[in-house]
Amino acid sequence: MGTSLSYDQLWLFECGGVDLSALRERRDSIRVATRASRTVHAYGSDWRMFSRWCELAGRDRLPAHPETLELYITWMLTELHRKVTTAERHVSAVAHFHRDAGVDSPVRPAVRDILLGVKRQRREQPVGKAALSPRDLVRVARACDGRTALGARDRALVVLGFATAFRRAELARLQLSDVSFERRGLAVLLRYSKRDQEGKGRVIAVWAGKRARTDPVRVLRAWIRLRGTWGGPLFSRIQTAGLIVRKPISGEAVNETVKRVISAAGIDAARYGAHSLRAGAITAAAELGRSDRELMGLSGHSSPKVMRMYVRSARLFSGRNPLAGVL
Repeated sequence: MGTSLSYDQLWLFECGGVDLSALRERRDSIRVATRASRTVHAYGSDWRMFSRWCELAGRDRLPAHPETLELYITWMLTELHRKVTTAERHVSAVAHFHRDAGVDSPVRPAVRDILLGVKRQRREQPVGKAALSPRDLVRVARACDGRTALGARDRALVVLGFATAFRRAELARLQLSDVSFERRGLAVLLRYSKRDQEGKGRVIAVWAGKRARTDPVRVLRAWIRLRGTWGGPLFSRIQTAGLIVRKPISGEAVNETVKRVISAAGIDAARYGAHSLRAGAITAAAELGRSDRELMGLSGHSSPKVMRMYVRSARLFSGRNPLAGVL
């Protein structure tokens, strides 16, 4: 009985074999794509620091002995006085590079015990950027000169950033084609995010506002009139002379822009950053009594536990005073 060959098998014979080296390169690029770029960058920086420490200490970095990691983390926490969250990220980086190399990770329960012990000693609390209040948003929008390209872009960036509760990288990635003007506001497509690395995407409804300077629809139209309707990044770069460059701004540029316009409004920018827009939107919605489900629809959080970290202060006085009339 003759053996029949499938089309795929015949193709293998005709192509002369399999290029394993090329396949490995493609495999590695796909694996890298599954992790956020900011995380990969941070892991690389942390790994270089760990490698340098191992070199100075006369220790092997790969594979690293569990005690090596324990001593390294102890050094970070007690001599450099780094935060526990920073040390935890370094542990993740070391584990990551060991997994990629196909060797056993040096992360053992003793490392977790060190982190937990220092955390209990210090009682560290996460310190985030202050939430920008709606009142201060008005001040910031007023401080932007909408007659100039820079002022129009900055105002649209801040107002839309607040209205969508987007992260700075998400704002920087927006394309003109991601926004459509609807009868009651804007439909904004978020192609992918920190919580959506697969790129399923979601469309956010942004309602029109009442004030001219903080109405997402009007400020975005004003910016697009100056920007032009060419396809590309929604928030493009602007040179010193006011020339609009058809290149996207970076997430860091979004952060710097927010701090700059907040300072221009006469507000101390030290406590604020791009995240202040997201925190401000979620806090403002919580103060209006919106449900957890509505807040998660705005923020994109998949877990109410994380989302409630933003709204805890907003709901402090949402109930009745248990000592009403006593004090």
